[in-house]
Amino acid sequence: MKGLEKEIKKVLDMELDVLTDELLDEFLKSEKKELDEKSIDELEDHVFEKVKKERGVEKAEVVVDRIKKIKLSKQLRGLEEKSRIQSHRKYELLKKLGNVCLNLNQLEEAENCFDQMLEISENLDRKEMLMDSLKSQAELYLIEGKLGEVEKSARNIIQMARKSNDRVKEAEGIKLAGIVAWNKGDHQEGMNYLKDSLEIFKEEDLKEKIACVYRECGDLQVDAEDYDKGIEYYEKAAELFSEVNMFYERANMLLEIGTILSEIGEDEEAIESLELAKEESLKHYFFDFAGWSALNLSELLLEDDEIEKAEENSREAIELFRKAEDKHGEGGAKLTLGRSLVVEGEISKSERLLKEASNIFNRLGLPESEAEARYRSAKVLKEKGEYDEAEKNLEGALKIYDSLDMSEMKEKIEEELANLTK
Repeated sequence: MKGLEKEIKKVLDMELDVLTDELLDEFLKSEKKELDEKSIDELEDHVFEKVKKERGVEKAEVVVDRIKKIKLSKQLRGLEEKSRIQSHRKYELLKKLGNVCLNLNQLEEAENCFDQMLEISENLDRKEMLMDSLKSQAELYLIEGKLGEVEKSARNIIQMARKSNDRVKEAEGIKLAGIVAWNKGDHQEGMNYLKDSLEIFKEEDLKEKIACVYRECGDLQVDAEDYDKGIEYYEKAAELFSEVNMFYERANMLLEIGTILSEIGEDEEAIESLELAKEESLKHYFFDFAGWSALNLSELLLEDDEIEKAEENSREAIELFRKAEDKHGEGGAKLTLGRSLVVEGEISKSERLLKEASNIFNRLGLPESEAEARYRSAKVLKEKGEYDEAEKNLEGALKIYDSLDMSEMKEKIEEELANLTK
């Protein structure tokens, strides 16, 4: 098993660097055994618990999925497909491996797994396995934007499910059809399908699936700009996710609710939802969600002139985003903190943070955010009397807004430039 240990150590080195010795060597010493296929399950639990506290759940899941991929790939290589039982075993391994690849955004490998699943299910003539294979393929096609393929899979699932009198599979196919209709721009047809699937899941009392459909309904309504109905569905989803211990999904819903409320001007309710989202995210080590909750809170508090609280949340967000390795969020938090420090008169610190934010957005290819950071930097530089640098930043912002065809901001920058050079 030395080869297996070497592969896993390579993954840990790549993903975690300094934590590798602690996670692998310490585990092996404490367990007093070599790494084998059975002990890998224990290692996965060990790694997950350690990494989530240092880097957050999202990172922990990525690392564990990479270990799972090594384990599942080895099990597949060692499996001989000589009987129906072995074929069934291969099918289950391919399903697990395909989902892991999907989680890791390795779409080509996931597609290969799902194609093999479909072939095995056809050879075994097992309708339930065939419907599962089609569902897995459809979920991949959704990510790839192949709506025609998703629609075809949904139709086949519905037909087979009705012949087999499998109400749950029928509902899953109907849900997929609803997502396709919505993505094609027909919100009403999409909602009709989603409501039909919802009724079936309610009949079967499947709370997790009900919650997921509520979330899809919320996404659809928000996409249609019916924010009140969207929030209503999100609240239902959040409540049910809590009942079935899906805390990650619940935190996501609370963050979405808070973000939408802030965008439509319901600041008091937005702050309440974002504070709850941050609290629950921190409790479960969802550092990225906690970071975005803190960032959105800091922006709201800054607009309400609660400068100290805004600064506190911005600083917290920066640390959380660093743990989560989210450079986009870190740039946003630095931008907001820079704005807060201007109000407090800490001009030099503000300038440094705004410059760092601008550089981050430039590297990430986020022009609108970079333009805002440049605009804010120019205002600070003007206050410091550094007019040449201020002009350079305004011209950079103007060029970006012009390329984005944002006429209102372009006119605002042109006015700033005119005032600067008077």
